[in-house]
Amino acid sequence: MISFEEERFEDVIDEVMPLLRRHWEEIALDRDTVPLDPNIEKYRQISAMGMMHIVTARSDGVLIGYSAYFIHQNLHYRSLTVAETDIFYLAPEYRKGMIGMKMLAHAEKQLAAKGVTTIVSKVKIHHDVGAVFDRLGYTPVERIYKKTIGG
Repeated sequence: MISFEEERFEDVIDEVMPLLRRHWEEIALDRDTVPLDPNIEKYRQISAMGMMHIVTARSDGVLIGYSAYFIHQNLHYRSLTVAETDIFYLAPEYRKGMIGMKMLAHAEKQLAAKGVTTIVSKVKIHHDVGAVFDRLGYTPVERIYKKTIGG
């Protein structure tokens, strides 16, 4: 049985780490020079400030996916409460039957209940899952560029 729940960062971080490693191995760029090294203390601080929202996907209680958001008031448009997707992932063996879309839709409902007016999600060009967001009614609005400098 698949379930979706809001969970606190502090309660799930240890359980998330093995799945996060799988996520990193699947899509991270520059793995040879940029190690997986999340700033757990900073995440704890953001969570303690009430600015983090995490939805987990579980199969019979086992963690199979997550979607994490940072919630803040937009600096340019104060009337907008924005949830920016930090990270989302669903284990490949569960990418069927719309489980990922259901997880994201569940998160949307919870975010709306918290007063969020806009959700911003980014997708990797080299691992583009934009079709999922298209199906959920999102509109593409920006392209993000990256350049590695130094070292």
